[in-house]
Amino acid sequence: MHTLSARFFLSLGNVFFSLILGAVALAFCLFYFPDTTLQLFKWAGSIREGLISGNWPARYEVILRALVDERQIVYMGFVLATRILVGVIIMLIYRVAGRRTESEFPM
Repeated sequence: MHTLSARFFLSLGNVFFSLILGAVALAFCLFYFPDTTLQLFKWAGSIREGLISGNWPARYEVILRALVDERQIVYMGFVLATRILVGVIIMLIYRVAGRRTESEFPM
């Protein structure tokens, strides 16, 4: 039971860390690469309009307009990228250290 709670809190910490790291990466990109960031926001705006312009009933379209925003789409992309990056780094550390990752469902 001890390892189950440790795995839960480590995965929760990984999610929290990737949210913070995604915000830092977005701020870095905003500061050092404003043209690229502007293009990302324009791309996210086109995704938002494409998603909302569907034939949604009014009750769902209101929810989509309230929840889907360009900032959220771009931030979600940065968080996903940092989660992938952190996963690759952890995998490389395990490979260099010579340890095998534990399978999720051992048989």
